[in-house]
Amino acid sequence: MQIRRTDLPFLVTAALAEGVGSSELGLDRGRLGKGRLAEFRRAGDRVVLVLTPKHHRASGDDAALRAGAESFADTALWSAPIIHQSPDGPVVDATGLALLDLHGVAATLAARGQGEHDLERDASHLIPDQVTDGPAGARLAARLTFRSARPGDAVSGVAPLPGTVSVVQHLHLVPLPEAPLTARHHHPDSGGYGIGHHDHGAPPDRGTEVILQPRFRIRVDRAGIPVEPVVFLVDPAIPEPWRSAVVEGGNWWGQAFERAGLPGAFRVEVAPEGTDLHDLSKNVVLWVHRDGRGWSHGQALTDPRTGEILAGRVRLGSQRTEQVTALAEALLAPYGHPEEAERLAVVRETVLRRLRRLAAHEIGHALGFMHNFADRAHPLPSVMDYPHPETTLTEDGVPDLTDAYHQGLGPWDHFLVAHAYGPDAPGPPPFPPRGTGAHLPNLADEDAQGPGAAHADGAVWLPHEVDPFAALDRTLAVRRAALDGFTRGVLPPHRQTGELETRAALLHLLHRHALTAVARQVGGMRYRYALAGEPSPREPGTEPVAAPVQWKALRRCADLLTPGELVLPDRAERLLTPPAIRRTRGREYLDTRAGRVFDPLSAVEAAAALVAESLLDPARLTRTAWQHATDPARPGPGEIVDALLDACWPRAADDDGGYGTADRPGVTPGQAALARRTAGWVVLRYLAVATGGDSLPPAVRDVVEGRLQTLADRLDPPAAAPAAGPPSATPDEDRASERRTGRRLRAFLAAPTTAGLGAPPRIPPGAPL
Repeated sequence: MQIRRTDLPFLVTAALAEGVGSSELGLDRGRLGKGRLAEFRRAGDRVVLVLTPKHHRASGDDAALRAGAESFADTALWSAPIIHQSPDGPVVDATGLALLDLHGVAATLAARGQGEHDLERDASHLIPDQVTDGPAGARLAARLTFRSARPGDAVSGVAPLPGTVSVVQHLHLVPLPEAPLTARHHHPDSGGYGIGHHDHGAPPDRGTEVILQPRFRIRVDRAGIPVEPVVFLVDPAIPEPWRSAVVEGGNWWGQAFERAGLPGAFRVEVAPEGTDLHDLSKNVVLWVHRDGRGWSHGQALTDPRTGEILAGRVRLGSQRTEQVTALAEALLAPYGHPEEAERLAVVRETVLRRLRRLAAHEIGHALGFMHNFADRAHPLPSVMDYPHPETTLTEDGVPDLTDAYHQGLGPWDHFLVAHAYGPDAPGPPPFPPRGTGAHLPNLADEDAQGPGAAHADGAVWLPHEVDPFAALDRTLAVRRAALDGFTRGVLPPHRQTGELETRAALLHLLHRHALTAVARQVGGMRYRYALAGEPSPREPGTEPVAAPVQWKALRRCADLLTPGELVLPDRAERLLTPPAIRRTRGREYLDTRAGRVFDPLSAVEAAAALVAESLLDPARLTRTAWQHATDPARPGPGEIVDALLDACWPRAADDDGGYGTADRPGVTPGQAALARRTAGWVVLRYLAVATGGDSLPPAVRDVVEGRLQTLADRLDPPAAAPAAGPPSATPDEDRASERRTGRRLRAFLAAPTTAGLGAPPRIPPGAPL
């Protein structure tokens, strides 16, 4: 490799041209690594590749620049002796550079619990015919081989030889634009994901933090008309009709550019035959295969100086078509139905509609946009949300997916393009531009994902419904109808009947995301992203959800611990068989302690875990403690624990007519009693996790443990205390079980360890859809 320029900054990134193929690991074909600032330096008779600080620098005169450069460490990544000095620069052997694990494959495998892997140089090699050079930069290609004495299950499940896995890494050396794009400052409520650094030469009143809006360069003529559009090329490996759906959905963004005054600035098309899809001078949409349910991704390589996007990479997981198909088939049970053709047409169209939105979503990331999980209050949904299929019931009470996914951009998506790509102006652009976006709520990942997320309006995989209670009620109605109509017709005729359980699990847990949205009201708060000095169209600061709404949400969630919601209908249960020979229970199955057959109690546990996980997260319990202290009308952690425990162990027989009372036809009293106790143990296990370690402040942990002590005394009354409730409230066997539960709970409180009550159950994955 000839080094034509030294001391010249450029970007270095390592992408995977051939991946591992595991959904759990993310080491996919086409995955971009981190973009790092680098430069070659001459050191005597050697050339050194040095990574320079990207997130810390200093602007100003020469002295300020020197102070910034000398204040933060750089990294000498690689060096090699000069083997020839030509007039155009030194020549070095770049083999060692190409064989560096700059993508971090070994680190990723270790972080994902797959064991310590060492790079085996003897089994790694260059791939000369994939090495390229040109105006867009240089590419070094190599097959890297990693070995481990104790590999994890995920990597062993896809590698031909367990303990040894090889990938193809492309190391890209990318020049920075000679004429930098005008930087656009990032507004916290703009929907752009923002890239940043600290400018330590900035005036003190401005602060050191600099956050920029990522965006492509749109080249225009003197009249402002785009002359060089941003083009995304779609992998021809995507089969039809999915490929056309991807192209169509991706091209929705062209409408937003046109509305923003940039007609023709963006398009998506199928890559011509023979296109090098790993060339970073092209923006591509790749079709990626994996071994199970996994995410799709949109990435961008950016100039850290300005935020200019230099390359866009989208990875669409091919199994998404299978996941959406499975859900649609489970809801409609089309096979063998008198309207089989019509229902299968709806299944097919549902998948196509989902792929259009998925393509638009991931390309949106590559354009510089992040998620918005608060678009249920928008007139139309944004493609940057995670959508749940809009499912209703027909007049005959049959699930209907006719309009499962909205097609086209929403107003928020048009705002994203107008703000990021609208005309440049002196200083920060007006926000929001042209009056759009001012009234549209915006919530990103940190405020919407995970059980402890605080914002009351932030939740994912929901229908376009403002009222979370109405959305939950509708979802539960669809769930009941689908389970009541469950037949072998949910599976194609050629599939083995063991897979019926995966379809039943999809329906049994269909309400999981709608439940999360309701649970977010408990301890929920509302706020927005803003700058301190701008006028706010909404109330400033943070406001808790009103007390009546919090109580309504708590009771609604506790209602889902009743046997009628926890027990799979007998009609569906009787159809379930074990997986056939040579088939195994994968992640999509419910767990079983009943041998190879379906375990109804595992279904109860999984449904109960949806409630416990949402409400008993330590962050939620901590928030409710202060909210309750501020206003006792709001439920505190004690009231949350009481509500869940009372749902499983009612305080008196007349609470529900007896522990074994069935609240749905077909559930026997014995099943109801066992389901309640099973759900109760799920709640106890989540409480054990919450009270373990330092997740809860000591004062909050005391409240929770006090409620557990009260339950222990109620289930196993001390000798001097009278038993709670009439003696005949439950059968003797149930009372004996309760006493044993009380004793185990008391032992746990005396020596708290999560092992004492057992681990929470595994919930089969529900995302992505």
